[in-house]
Amino acid sequence: MIFEEFKGVFAPIPTPFSLKDRTINFGYIKRHLEFLNEKKVHGIVVLGTNGEFPSLSIEERKNIVSWVMKFKGNLKVIAQTGTSSFVETVGLCDHAKELGVDGLLIAAPFYFKNISESGLIDYYLEILNRVQQPIFLYNMPQTTHVKITNDVINNLISFKHLIGLKDSSGDWEITKSYIESFRQLHIFVGSDLLLKPALEIGAGGSISAAANALPELVITISNALKQSQQATDLQERLSAYRKLMSKYPIHAATKYILYLRGFEECSVRAPLQDLSELQKRELERNLEELGFGFENNDLIIK
Repeated sequence: MIFEEFKGVFAPIPTPFSLKDRTINFGYIKRHLEFLNEKKVHGIVVLGTNGEFPSLSIEERKNIVSWVMKFKGNLKVIAQTGTSSFVETVGLCDHAKELGVDGLLIAAPFYFKNISESGLIDYYLEILNRVQQPIFLYNMPQTTHVKITNDVINNLISFKHLIGLKDSSGDWEITKSYIESFRQLHIFVGSDLLLKPALEIGAGGSISAAANALPELVITISNALKQSQQATDLQERLSAYRKLMSKYPIHAATKYILYLRGFEECSVRAPLQDLSELQKRELERNLEELGFGFENNDLIIK
């Protein structure tokens, strides 16, 4: 099922840190929200993987969500509230609900490895019984090392406020299985490489890292598919961009491309690292070779 209020392209926004002391640059977040509104992105995910949420304190996460809700404009807002602590997760869910977020994205608890499916089901049952807000599960096994299987979903699906899932596994068979097995759920595709095929078979939308720096490209693909238009060439462009980004630390590379688009330069927070000067020059050359350029506030694709 496609829940219309969550349909379309969502950008998992980065958390910008000051070059000087790695504190949060709230002014940058405000400008990025204005940029995404201008480019007609449908919504955002705050405090996702691209937002470096494990590097933030609970208080910082609450402050960021509060700030985003003040300056979101027309954007729908989904807050990622998952932690390895059930108590902290519920607290972040309650805070986000009080601020009026549109939905919650909850990653699997990621510290303990090799947890049983029944343990994972119990974790989500505790949350679903306490938090009455539209909830999306977040499958990101390459970082959590915890898989949200179809069996897990089947044990939770009776909750009416469990409305969807974001799959960032990057595995087409997993994404395809979610979409085909759970037509009653809104499935977000999290891999830019799989955007076109996932939307073609019924994904509800995308939560696309590329939408942060190249929102025009992702929006154009999404709109073309809505109108049953050809989007193969555009998907090839997006896939080439995503493969390029995989050669660099993606958090730092995304922030540097935004810098090339006119944003102030910002940093990541340790243990992640910023691009070296050599990497910056290489990335600029690679983008040019792929035909991506920036003029004022516009994306130019050659």
